[in-house]
Amino acid sequence: MATKPTRQQVEACDQFAEALVLITQAARLDGKGKLDRGDLGEIASRLAQASPAFGLDGIVARAMERRGRSLGLPSSTVELLTLVEDVKPLDALLLTDEDFRELVERVNEDLGEV
Repeated sequence: MATKPTRQQVEACDQFAEALVLITQAARLDGKGKLDRGDLGEIASRLAQASPAFGLDGIVARAMERRGRSLGLPSSTVELLTLVEDVKPLDALLLTDEDFRELVERVNEDLGEV
């Protein structure tokens, strides 16, 4: 049975998630470098090794929530992205703001039709 994460572990996970968001934001702002899904996956995997209480999926999910909130999207909407099979969270973190919003809108429309 897993134990509940400590307050410090929760804070650490939030900071790792913020780091992922800041890294992808910086890469988008620079625009000249190459940061692809493989590179981001390696960075995220290394962060997850430093935070075994949450692991890769937990950190990436929090990064997605943080990215959505920074764009003014409700966290519940962004949570839906993690449930859709064809949405790769690391890829979504690399999207431009406009493309991220469009992805959320498309997922909402698709799920509204189900």
